Amino acid sequence: MRAAAAALAALLALPAPAEDELPSEGQPAPAFQLRTLNPEASGRDFVALGRLVGDEPEDPGSQVVLLSFFASWCGPCQKEMPYLEQLHRMYSARGLRVLSVNIDREEPGLSEARRQIKAARVTYPVVGDRFNLLARRYLGEQSPLPSVFIIRRDGIIARIERGYGKDASTFLLAEVQRALGLPPAARK
Repeated sequence: MRAAAAALAALLALPAPAEDELPSEGQPAPAFQLRTLNPEASGRDFVALGRLVGDEPEDPGSQVVLLSFFASWCGPCQKEMPYLEQLHRMYSARGLRVLSVNIDREEPGLSEARRQIKAARVTYPVVGDRFNLLARRYLGEQSPLPSVFIIRRDGIIARIERGYGKDASTFLLAEVQRALGLPPAARK
C-alpha cells in the first residue's frame, strides 16, 4: 500500500506537460482507464479509452469518441451535459461513444457532480479524475471548461475545442456528424 501511495505522490509531483506537449489534432489520444461516477446508469464500473479506439478496439460498434472534461462549478458544463446525453441517444447506434471526465478534487464537488449527472439523467459513462492526472495530460495546468476532444476509431484526435462559445450545440452536432461521416442535415 505504501508503494502505491508513493507512486501516486510521484505522479502528482510531475509537472503538467508544456503547452506544446499537449495532445493536438492529428496525434494519438492519451490512453486512460478510470472508474465511473455513474455505474448504475452507464452500466460500466470502469472505462478504458483503448477499449473504444485504437489498433484493436473491443467495442466493434465504436467509430468516434466524444471526450468532454467538466467540473461541477462550471456553468457551461452543466448546460452541455443534457446535450451530450441527447447526442449519445441520437448517435450511439451509429458509433458515437460519449465520455465525460469530471475533474473535481474535493468530496463536496464530487457529490455535486454526481447530483448533476443524476439530474441530467446521463446514461453515457462519466469518469472521475480526482487527482487530475488525465486532465493534466490533455489540458495542461489551465484550460477553459468544457474542453472537448473528438477521437476517431484509429485513436487519432480529429478535433479539439478548449472552451467554446454559446453555439455549443450547433458546433457539437456538426462535429459529431462530420466525424461519423454523416451529412450535416442528418438527424436521427
